Amino acid sequence: MQYRMKGKRLIGFFLLSLSWNLTASPVLVTDSLKQLVNTATGKQKVSLYIQLSENYRNTSVYDCKTYYQKALDLATRLNDKNLTGLAKKTMGVSYFYWGDMPHAFQYFKKGLLDYREAGNLKGQSNCLNNIGLVYESQARFDSAAYYYKASWLIEKELGNLGGEATSLINMGNIEYYRKNYHDALKFYFEALQNFIRSDDKNGIAMAYNSIAIIYTQIGEYDKALMYLNKARAIYAITGDTRKLSRVLDNIADIYSDHLKEYKKAEVLYNRVLQMKEELNDKGGIALVKCNLGVLYSHMGLQTQALSLFDESQRLYEEIGDKTGLSMVAMNKGRALLEINAFKKALPEFKKCLAIAHETGLKEYVNGSYKGLFKCYAALGQFDLFNKYYNLFEQNRDTLTQKLEESRIAELEAHFKIDSLLQQRKALLQESKRKETKLKTYTLISIGLFLLLIIVLLAFFLYRKARKEASKYNIPPE
Repeated sequence: MQYRMKGKRLIGFFLLSLSWNLTASPVLVTDSLKQLVNTATGKQKVSLYIQLSENYRNTSVYDCKTYYQKALDLATRLNDKNLTGLAKKTMGVSYFYWGDMPHAFQYFKKGLLDYREAGNLKGQSNCLNNIGLVYESQARFDSAAYYYKASWLIEKELGNLGGEATSLINMGNIEYYRKNYHDALKFYFEALQNFIRSDDKNGIAMAYNSIAIIYTQIGEYDKALMYLNKARAIYAITGDTRKLSRVLDNIADIYSDHLKEYKKAEVLYNRVLQMKEELNDKGGIALVKCNLGVLYSHMGLQTQALSLFDESQRLYEEIGDKTGLSMVAMNKGRALLEINAFKKALPEFKKCLAIAHETGLKEYVNGSYKGLFKCYAALGQFDLFNKYYNLFEQNRDTLTQKLEESRIAELEAHFKIDSLLQQRKALLQESKRKETKLKTYTLISIGLFLLLIIVLLAFFLYRKARKEASKYNIPPE
């Protein structure tokens, strides 16, 4: 099996963007914003500049930076730290999507400082979460975990279920990269519960996608596809192209690596690649190219596979993504093994091992050992074969995997997510029934009250009429 970091950066972007969801075409929206900004003043004008900067993120770096600068200058003149913090955080998001992690980190830090001065806890949480994402992309998992937990603590203090859930997803991602699948799934289930309680459709889909990744890792592909298709259905309705592309990529992984339905996988990967290119998502493009390389290697098309690995590697080098580089090196080494190019495969496995040791990627450490002992065996270097074979055997985790599966089964029973969804549905139906009954009782009450008024009015008029009539009656002698 080819090694790939399934779910690479598939699930950590929930807090990055502004809440600016528009259904019109980007051109029309941008034109409308430009018209509005001409007449706007003060804080409203700053917000419009920020939204324009976001709109240009995927189409014009120059315009994106220009409108950011206009927003920052005006917010600074207004001495509004909330708005300067928002502008800097949003610019950090743009650099993140462009693959420029040092600048993304710098702007998130600046945004965090402004939000602290303003006493804006929600803004601080967002920036802490985003700093965690930068560290995660650099495979600095301890630092990422620290910032994600800091974000989670603030969201918990604010009582924000959705914010808590997002931090839980990101904390789960770190455990996933460390290959602690039980702990990762625990975080994902907790997040899903929160998203269900807050009726957050996009959040529910994100949690489904995360849970599916774990089931893929432990070989429960039917469950993985079930959760992925649930997520796919939600994103198809909400129109979130970026997140839909990640789900489709995960479905294609399963078809490619496990079910051997290569044509289905190829169609999905090409669709995802088109979506990533439209979004100008360098990290996403690099991942899909690597995935296509793995697919073509499965199909015996090694020349095409190696070419795609090289393209993926160049993109990951561009954005400084160490985890991605480790993944590509592993897959390229495996592809070279398939064509008996043992001397060329060796440096790829060594590169993968060096990064894996540095970043703590357990899966790639043992995968590198396996690739190295196979190469040395084929080259007749038996001392080195023995060295890496023994290391491979020492690091095998078959028993751990079985223990993880057992612990995961306990988690499923504990969280009972399907039951929670059914309970929520039942509660909503019960609420509707009660609402209908309440409306009925209200109408009946109003009717009875009106009837009582009519009866009292009639009685009053009757008494008045009797009294008037009695004035004209002659009493008997």
